[in-house]
Amino acid sequence: MEQIQIDLLTVVVVAILNMIIGAAWYSKWLFGPAWMKLKKINESKTHGRLSIVYAFIVSLVIAYFLAYFEAYLGVTTVIDGMYVGFCLWLGFVATTQISAVIWCETPFKLFSIDSGFKLLSFLVMSGVIGA
Repeated sequence: MEQIQIDLLTVVVVAILNMIIGAAWYSKWLFGPAWMKLKKINESKTHGRLSIVYAFIVSLVIAYFLAYFEAYLGVTTVIDGMYVGFCLWLGFVATTQISAVIWCETPFKLFSIDSGFKLLSFLVMSGVIGA
């Protein structure tokens, strides 16, 4: 197996971008109120700082593996990076998340909000990594 070079600074930058996209996506100006209603969460419930740390670790893992797959595939353009991100989202994220709609009767609107965030974040992260 060949040696794969991953730019760790880019991994950290796109992980931060993922956190920013998530904060905007689930804000009160976009999908936050609908998401909270569908999840039956009231505004008084807040998450501690540790939740942010966990979310950042998850973002780092996603960013690292997007970078790994793109490096392995030899991706060198934004469009190719976004294509890889889309394929990974479609093949793993969307198919995994739709299971909750099928088996747990989770509302499709909730799937759309959560999966839409992941799609956008995978496209942005993959595009930046591919650049």
